[in-house]
Amino acid sequence: MRPSECEHVVVYRRDDEYAGWPFNGGLWDFGDEILVGFVRNKCAYRSPWDVEHRRVQYVGGQFVVIRSRDSGRSWLQDELQVVYSNKAELHAKVEYYLALGEFPRPPPVDFTSRSAAIATEPPLGSEARPPAFFVTSDKGRTWHGPYVMHVSGFRMIHARPSYIVDDEGGLLFFVQGLRDEEIVRGYAAVEPEGRPMVIVSEDGAASWRFLSYILPPNPEFPRICPAPAVLPDGRIVVALRVMGPAGVQWTELCASEDGGLTWEFVSRVNRWGAPASLLVLRDERLLCVYGYRVPSYGIRARISDDGGETWGPEIVIRDDGGSWDLGYPRATELPDGRILTVYYFNDRDDSIRCEGGVRYIAATIFAPPY
Repeated sequence: MRPSECEHVVVYRRDDEYAGWPFNGGLWDFGDEILVGFVRNKCAYRSPWDVEHRRVQYVGGQFVVIRSRDSGRSWLQDELQVVYSNKAELHAKVEYYLALGEFPRPPPVDFTSRSAAIATEPPLGSEARPPAFFVTSDKGRTWHGPYVMHVSGFRMIHARPSYIVDDEGGLLFFVQGLRDEEIVRGYAAVEPEGRPMVIVSEDGAASWRFLSYILPPNPEFPRICPAPAVLPDGRIVVALRVMGPAGVQWTELCASEDGGLTWEFVSRVNRWGAPASLLVLRDERLLCVYGYRVPSYGIRARISDDGGETWGPEIVIRDDGGSWDLGYPRATELPDGRILTVYYFNDRDDSIRCEGGVRYIAATIFAPPY
C-alpha cells in the first residue's frame, strides 16, 4: 500500500560525504521549527572501508543539527551547526570525568518547555562507558555540554535522544545498558550492546537513576534501540529492534501501565524492518515508521488503531534504495495532518556506487493512506 500523497525531500547531501542515522541524532519539533541531528564525515566511496560505520563515526565524524522553518519542505544549509566534531576527544572527556569521579552539571533547563531538548552522543554499539549528552533551551541554537549520563552501577550505557518528559519536567530516557556485575558474569556476550532499560532524571538532567529493565536477561535475540511513545490512556509503549539471525531484523512492541516500572510484550509490528520510531497521531492512532533493509530497500510504516495490539497494512513510503545501508527514521505530525519522516538513504540509480549510493539525509512528507 502506498501513501495517498508523498513528497521526497533532500535534507542534506554532499557527494564526498557520508551522512547518516537521524534516529541516533534525534528530531525535535518545536512547532515553528524542526531540528534534526545526524552524523557526517568525509567519504571517498571507493572501498568498503570508506562506508564502514565505525570509520564514519569515530575517525573524524561530526555530530551536526540542521533546521527547517517550513515543516520540512526545505532545510537551512547555512544554519547547520556542529554539536561536536571529534568523537575521540569526546570519549577522552568522558573518561576524565569518570576517573575524577565528579561530573559537571548542566544549567537549569525546563524540559516542559517546547524550546528545550537533549541530544546524546550517537553510539557506535561497542562503547563500554556512559555516553555524553548536550542540552539546549533555545531550540538548538546553543548547546551546553558535554555532560555524562552517569548511572550508579552501570558503566556501559548506549543512549539516543529517545525520551519522555512528564508533567513535572521529569525525564524518562530509554537506553541500553548492563550492570557492572552483569558484564563480569558474561552477559555482554549475549547482549553486546546492552539490554533495553529506562533511566530517570528528576532534576533537569543533573543526575540519573535506574528505573527498570524492559526485558529479562539472556534473550534468544538481543533487542536494542528502544523508542517510546505515550498513548492517550497514559500507557507507555516502546518499539524495540530485534537483532535476529543472519542479519534479519524486525520490530516488536512492549508496554507499561505503571509509568515504566514493569513491562509486557504487546506485538510484533512487522516481518522485517528496524529500528523504528513511534508517533501518536492527533486522531490517537499509533504510527510506526522503520527502515526496510532487505530488498526492495526503503522506508515503510504501519498504523495501529488499538495501541499497538494489531497493525494495519504495511505502507511503502519508498522502495528505491540502493542497498541495506539506510533507514533510522524519526517522524512528526505536521499541522496539516501529514507526516514528516526523516531518515538516511542511498539511491538505487546513483551514479556514485560503493555498496550503495551516496549516503545522505532525506525526508518524506506523506498522507497516511488509511
